[in-house]
Amino acid sequence: MPELPEVEIVRASIDRACSGRTIRSVEVVDGGVLEGCTAKELASFCRGRKIIGARRHGKQMFIELDRGGCVTVHLGMTGDLIYNAKGKRPDKHDRVLFDFKEGSQMVYRDMRKFGAIGLAASVDDFIMMKRLGPDALEVGRQEFIARIGKHDRAIKTILLDQKVIAGIGNLYADEVLFQSRIHPMRSAKGLSAKEAGAIQRNTRKVLLASVRVSSDFDRLPKGFMLPVRGLSASCPRGNGRFVSIKVNGRTTFFCPSCQKE
Repeated sequence: MPELPEVEIVRASIDRACSGRTIRSVEVVDGGVLEGCTAKELASFCRGRKIIGARRHGKQMFIELDRGGCVTVHLGMTGDLIYNAKGKRPDKHDRVLFDFKEGSQMVYRDMRKFGAIGLAASVDDFIMMKRLGPDALEVGRQEFIARIGKHDRAIKTILLDQKVIAGIGNLYADEVLFQSRIHPMRSAKGLSAKEAGAIQRNTRKVLLASVRVSSDFDRLPKGFMLPVRGLSASCPRGNGRFVSIKVNGRTTFFCPSCQKE
């Protein structure tokens, strides 16, 4: 599932390619990806409006339009938002087509249809409605520590809770905890300020590192878990092999030597 780095990469691409373009029409090929609006409402809302930019909060993306309001985009597991300069439908998984005046398109493509396209009066309104926590790249150290310290659930579970901190998913939570040398089952409330601060620092380190390499795990810095994450893999620090457990139903990898319970 796309997590914050993957969504940020898509956001930056769409912001560069589509900002300043005027939407001529919207074609909803599959209404199953719409959330909270109809195809007619989406088309009416967007017609004749200019894209002023693409924003992101956590895993959520927003296409902001002139005169107010935005199109909300959640990529789900297999979703993508693509600029198509030729303005043709090249893929059977294209679900929503935003046609621009000059003939190009912005295409929402989603093979498994777990993502969603919707409308919101503003980015702030959407964040409040969904009760999302602060963005994982923008939250400060003290707020991060305070927010996770309120919970006595496993720290891995808290990192995945988008209402606590928005943007971290299963893979990056494992990497953050590995970099922080924290066992995934440790109680969030039981962490020291130093440990919680290390998690906040490594959250930024891991997410930004992935953005820089366009989420190509093989290009991540030496010492990262993600290029080798799996049951047969060895800890890059040379401390044995990773093991796997379930944390709140999510498959979790960690190094029992580096991340002691």
